[in-house]
Amino acid sequence: MSVRSKIKVAIILLVGIILLGRWLPAAGQGQKPVWKGKIETENGIKVVKNPKDPLYGEIKFDLQEDLSIGGNENEDNYYFPKGAWSNVDGDGNIYVTDFGNRRVQMYDKAGKYIRTIGRKGQGPGEYQFPSRLQFDAEGNLIVFDSRMAHKFNRDGTFDKRITLKTFTNDTIIMSTGSIFGTTQARFEKGGPKECVAKMDADGTLVGTVAEFRGEFKESQNVIAWHQYNNGLTLSLVSPSIFCYGFSSEYKIYIADVEGKSNSIITKEEKPQPITGKEKDAIKKRGPYKAIWQSGNPKPEEGMVFPDHRPFFGRLMADEKGRIYVLRIKSVLDESQESVFDIFSKDGYYLYKTKLPFVPVIIRNGSVYEIRENKETGEIKIIRHKIKNWDQIREGI
Repeated sequence: MSVRSKIKVAIILLVGIILLGRWLPAAGQGQKPVWKGKIETENGIKVVKNPKDPLYGEIKFDLQEDLSIGGNENEDNYYFPKGAWSNVDGDGNIYVTDFGNRRVQMYDKAGKYIRTIGRKGQGPGEYQFPSRLQFDAEGNLIVFDSRMAHKFNRDGTFDKRITLKTFTNDTIIMSTGSIFGTTQARFEKGGPKECVAKMDADGTLVGTVAEFRGEFKESQNVIAWHQYNNGLTLSLVSPSIFCYGFSSEYKIYIADVEGKSNSIITKEEKPQPITGKEKDAIKKRGPYKAIWQSGNPKPEEGMVFPDHRPFFGRLMADEKGRIYVLRIKSVLDESQESVFDIFSKDGYYLYKTKLPFVPVIIRNGSVYEIRENKETGEIKIIRHKIKNWDQIREGI
């Protein structure tokens, strides 16, 4: 081969290498992310063990405020003087529990008032302390009220009232009529514990799905709750599925209509120690609730700190079955920002995201905020459209 021919071959090879080098990174960028966790079976239950980092990284919800309801003391149907809660039905209608007036207000998706459902009282369809709202598989409204659940038909007419024989906090009703709720820690042999209780359609206790013991001891005469106490939380995922978890460990249980766990979601997560400054800040604020067995002790005597900061404070789900885990942040962080881990309905850790507030519900491409004016005390229900909702993946 002549020198000239060798030079031509060398040039061709060099150009090929350069082009290949430019192509390979581009091809790599288009590759699908690989989930690096593992699935195992423990005691017959599928356990999805996620790595510490989300499959698709951190995502920012592109929010656009597009609706505000409330805050007008001159319009009775748009005024919530002492707090509120909210939920959205399948048609996008917005329901607001008005704590102060003890009623439920219904608005269409444009925020126009439609009707008032129920009122203060003790008769059928009347409330004492209405709180959270739920919709059943047929779209009927369920209003939880202290130890009662009121069911209203889709047209707002009263259907029935269920008396809950067991006091529960987070409470849900499944498509079969079974009722589940979380019980609060109380004094008992072996030490205080929290349970996921199961009731039948009439509200009678029929069993315990799970129980957890936290940092409180049997020897305590006072139980005082603060921001870093571990607790049990529960959320409806669909009419036939719910999830629950105790915040001392990063473990989310997925259960069916009978309360049987069919899978568990875990995530590799390093416990965060509680610093001295955090303890001092909590002690200065004092407990937000306390109970005692005897005498007249000081509530702060019952303040106990766990070994580490709780992993989460609340569970939520959107209409696609994705589960949102609200992380517990430092009490020294005074921002309104909330941090969520997002899992697919199959238990894969998809995203981490941050929101400038703690949402009350995420539904149909919108996130809803309960906003309080600290100076006036006015409450508004704010809807934010998630402009990049369709870009949020549902699984792997």
